[in-house]
Amino acid sequence: MRTHTNVPALHTQRILSQTNSAGARSLGRLSSGFRINRAADDAAGLGIANQLRPDLRGPRQAARNAEQANSVLQIAEGATQTVSGILDRMKELAVQAASDNVSDEGRAKIQAEFAKLQDEITRIVDTTKFHGKNLLNGTFGNVLDDDPTSSTLIGVAGVTAESIVLNGAAAGTYTLTATANSVTLTDGSGNSQTIGGVTVDGSQGEQTWNFNQFGIKVTTTDLAAANTGAIVVTGGTVSFMVSVSGEEGSGGGAGQDDVSIKALDLTLTTLGIDSDSLATKADAQAAIANIDGAISKVSDVFGEIGAAQNRLEFAMQNVNTTIENVAAAESTIRDADMAAEMAEFTRNQILQQAGTAMLAQANMAPQLVLQLLR
Repeated sequence: MRTHTNVPALHTQRILSQTNSAGARSLGRLSSGFRINRAADDAAGLGIANQLRPDLRGPRQAARNAEQANSVLQIAEGATQTVSGILDRMKELAVQAASDNVSDEGRAKIQAEFAKLQDEITRIVDTTKFHGKNLLNGTFGNVLDDDPTSSTLIGVAGVTAESIVLNGAAAGTYTLTATANSVTLTDGSGNSQTIGGVTVDGSQGEQTWNFNQFGIKVTTTDLAAANTGAIVVTGGTVSFMVSVSGEEGSGGGAGQDDVSIKALDLTLTTLGIDSDSLATKADAQAAIANIDGAISKVSDVFGEIGAAQNRLEFAMQNVNTTIENVAAAESTIRDADMAAEMAEFTRNQILQQAGTAMLAQANMAPQLVLQLLR
């Protein structure tokens, strides 16, 4: 019997310490709901779970993209429905004006309403926007051609692709011309917008020129007089990113993660009714054929919108399935099994109580030596 070293007490104390640590781990898992609360709990599992986190966040954002894209298309569809109704009324007026039972005075009144309906189509097209982008004038999806080999900007110092902002700019080539006291932007048809009353001498630093007539804003640095350059805007497709595989599209087009549609254009020029009139019987008869063509084009737009909406719905279903399965994989690694952890916690509590009682007994054992000294 030894008194200096109580080996049974040390052994009991070591086991009790292990039990306390296991109980603390179980308590932490039960309180947090995670099986892994620190790297030491499962280093390999934590590494795998952390790799799954971005695989979850990316698809979740892709799902939100699809929902917002569907909202964009619903806005466009609502406006298109209105334009379709206007065209129906315009055809009704054209048929009325094409009949000899209407006098010239009557046709003049019909023409007045017809012109107002043309104006309303233009207003709807110009004001149907999402985040400031026009949806129905054919410019949604247009991009700046920033390929260096295409000489996007020629001879304009301090202007780069990053300093040009498009807001509904139509496709085409625009010429930027600077004089001593003005800056002018001209499109391919010769239409221009001039910003005057300014100083252009190459020493003004950063200046911003907002050509709102064309939907183009240009920021220049030390623009000098006599500088001339070309801004090239190309027609693109409208793309909505609805998955995150990283696969590129064929031929340099939209990626395979995108749902793309053609730019939607319901302007009077595209519909072919910009110059129609019902002032005479012959004009009304010609307008009927043009309105039929416009109705056909509106039907094409409905088809484009509807097909894209169907694709978006399937894309959302697919990405939501991906989210569910990836979340399940991460949960298997990271989340705690609450039933199992509760059973483990109860087991450790019992062992703690038993260990504490046995440590007390082990500490009392050396007192038996006193019996030998009596």
